Amino acid sequence: MKTVTIAEFKRHLPELLGEVAKGESVVVQKGRKRENVAILVPFTEPPSKSRQLGLLSKRGKPVFKDWTMSEDDFFTSR
Repeated sequence: MKTVTIAEFKRHLPELLGEVAKGESVVVQKGRKRENVAILVPFTEPPSKSRQLGLLSKRGKPVFKDWTMSEDDFFTSR
């Protein structure tokens, strides 16, 4: 892991991005205390996770065809 100051980062940005593209990480520091403010790491595609449809489909209750409820009953029921 390479460490550079903000001034060095500004001066050598293209070279640093080339190093990051090759797989190296770069830490950017500021001030006399050289506080870490940023880290550049190589980009990786996040793993695509297929979504599961109907997460609560197994938790529902069956609806019966002969069961009816008016809108008024629905909104006033507790």
